[in-house]
Amino acid sequence: MSWPIKHFHYIPSPSSFIEMMPGAMKAVKQCAGVKEGEHVVIACDTNKIRLAEAIAAAAYAAGGIPTITAFPPTGAHGAQVPKPVVGACAQSDVFFLPTTWSMTHTDARIEAIKNGARGTTMCEVTEDCLCTGGILADYEQNDRVGRKLGAIIAAGNTIRMTSPAGTDLTAKITDRPVQYETGLFREPGQFAALPNSELNISPTEGTTEGVIIGDVRLMGYGVLRDEPITIEVKSGEVVKVSGGKAADYLNETLKSFNDKAAYNLAEFAVGLNPCCRAYATNLEDLGKLGFGHHGIGSNYAIGGNVAAPCHIDVIYSEATLEIDGRKILESGNILV
Repeated sequence: MSWPIKHFHYIPSPSSFIEMMPGAMKAVKQCAGVKEGEHVVIACDTNKIRLAEAIAAAAYAAGGIPTITAFPPTGAHGAQVPKPVVGACAQSDVFFLPTTWSMTHTDARIEAIKNGARGTTMCEVTEDCLCTGGILADYEQNDRVGRKLGAIIAAGNTIRMTSPAGTDLTAKITDRPVQYETGLFREPGQFAALPNSELNISPTEGTTEGVIIGDVRLMGYGVLRDEPITIEVKSGEVVKVSGGKAADYLNETLKSFNDKAAYNLAEFAVGLNPCCRAYATNLEDLGKLGFGHHGIGSNYAIGGNVAAPCHIDVIYSEATLEIDGRKILESGNILV
């Protein structure tokens, strides 16, 4: 089996701080458009301090006023962070959230957006994510493609996603907002998930039916390439998970919350970024053009009504997206 990272000198150890700076500058200037005097909050957990420092250095170089707030890892994707972190994000102009566990579905991000801030989550991000892979993308082009696809999704009533491995999931999406996490967040209220670039939408609660065959990654567990997972969904809820150790992990994790909301089928999403590396990092798998994913748990941060104690994504390859019976994306090929 070949090593999934193309650059031989990038290994699972700290990358050079200097090597991270071009990616950090791109994130701050091109993606976020940080302006002179803007308050830039970098909220990180204690595993990601060097990443936070690189982003803070880039923000300072761009004329922003960086503030780093750090906290212990939360232990679950979508778990709430300490209230002082929520306050810091809410008072920012721009926020970056390089963390071990996702902050997308937390009050920190939601309150920041409500107050007119813009920013990006960066869950499970590794230091080489600022050096190679998805960060090298043309985010302007990703956004153009995303806006074209998103306009069709927003006007649709029924969504269906399939894959050759056996994924076949349908739901109602009438009047649900499309989330344009394309990688650009220059206007108030916009957000992203760098180096990811994706479109997502929350289906109407109780309407999702079908099966997901995850063959790329299960968020919080790892790569599924050699151990696919099968997730059955009825009336909008996960009802059965099978497929070995990965399935055991998901079953045990969902059960541990002791909350029915954790089983909610929360999200339909497709990647837009052709530069993302496959099987290298969680965010790049989420954002890779040709891959699809579904979130389980909270959807209140993306236009739904469910506040759960988690949001766990399962990712698969060769995704096809249909809106009202019309194919608009198939295995990375844009059909519109």
